[in-house]
Amino acid sequence: MLKYKKNIILASTSSIRKKILEDAGIFFETIAPEFDEEQYKSDNESLNPKELSMKLAENKALSISFKNPESLVIGSDQVCSVGNKIFNKSKNFQEALQQLTELSNKTHIQNNSTVIALNKKIIFRKFSKVFLHMRMCENEELQKYITIDKPWGCAGSYKYESLGKHLFAKINGDYYSILGLNIQEILNFLHKKKYINF
Repeated sequence: MLKYKKNIILASTSSIRKKILEDAGIFFETIAPEFDEEQYKSDNESLNPKELSMKLAENKALSISFKNPESLVIGSDQVCSVGNKIFNKSKNFQEALQQLTELSNKTHIQNNSTVIALNKKIIFRKFSKVFLHMRMCENEELQKYITIDKPWGCAGSYKYESLGKHLFAKINGDYYSILGLNIQEILNFLHKKKYINF
């Protein structure tokens, strides 16, 4: 049983991020961030993928921290990119197919930023870059994959935690950062600062 010095809040509606925390034995509550991600992206198109992922993670965490200043608020965001081109989350089958076709036989990057806020300030930041090389996938294979996994709404239009891993030849980086939450860095920080212990 873990002991806690502070309440922990996950500023996310992601079922995958929630499961990662649950699997680590962390007791927490989930609150949807009060932050317009799409509007922020439109207003800040000059940001590179790393900067964008970090700013989105920070704004998500701070939006909850302002109303819950005594809690540790975890925020995270992920931006898929090739060079400085950002792939926004697809909204439907056709957009997912278009993105996966473009990523086929190429190496792309999942830019993952994870932060923790306390008392309306960011007290922890971690940026992780994961390189993923997708196999050469035929159109029919991609269509079948999308039909099964329905990956719209995901960075890169695939669910790596599900059947998406079948699309790849090689990855280089933290597995959990592909899923959207660098759990090992979070746990290390929480133990180092004595916010949690056995």
